[in-house]
Amino acid sequence: MDETPTWGRTYWGGALYCLQADVAIREQTANRIGLQTALRAILKETGGYIAERDIDDVLRIGDAATGTHVLTNLYGQMKDKSVPVNLDALWKELGVEQTPDGVRLDDNAPFANIRKAITQRR
Repeated sequence: MDETPTWGRTYWGGALYCLQADVAIREQTANRIGLQTALRAILKETGGYIAERDIDDVLRIGDAATGTHVLTNLYGQMKDKSVPVNLDALWKELGVEQTPDGVRLDDNAPFANIRKAITQRR
């Protein structure tokens, strides 16, 4: 995602990073909290885009808020190289299945509770 000349790697890489981070945080915290907790802490601590911050510091703030190392570790894996993500497997774990009629949600999937928490209205 870093220093890539393509918008696609920045945009889609960031989206995949966020999805994987949310799932991993929820998995590691027994679904008590997710990426939103990290983002709120980052906003509170940094004030948003008011001042420039080092990405490592920003990720540490988010990790501290979640009690994990998900943001830092995942960023380390994805920042300077393309990392394939098995979306078919992830969707299956989350209980999202494509059908000829659209999408079916499987509430018996291993991470169905995580999918529900991510998509819950707040």
